Amino acid sequence: MRYVIPAIYACVFAVAVYFAVVQSPLPEAVASVPQDARAALSPATGTKVGKRESCRQSVSSKNLRRQDARDQLQLCVAKARVDCLQQAIDQKLRANVRRAFVKSCVAS
Repeated sequence: MRYVIPAIYACVFAVAVYFAVVQSPLPEAVASVPQDARAALSPATGTKVGKRESCRQSVSSKNLRRQDARDQLQLCVAKARVDCLQQAIDQKLRANVRRAFVKSCVAS
């Protein structure tokens, strides 16, 4: 009995690690993201500014009230996500590759 319980825990741990590895995006999914989908350099700082961050900057420059700013930010990010999804569809990406592409496109 003292060998059975640790063996069961080891098997459960191995299965959990296996499923974590299987569900992680593939390395070629990240490599397939084209450079034109990535955000351009910010002219002020010289660093990359993602679409989400550019939405934040554009909303904060409008001096809106709290709820209006939140609504505008959600709308801007949703439009950026749809644009990235359209790019993925045009490239005929599927499943995990598409998911990784859209995620990196919106973030970068």
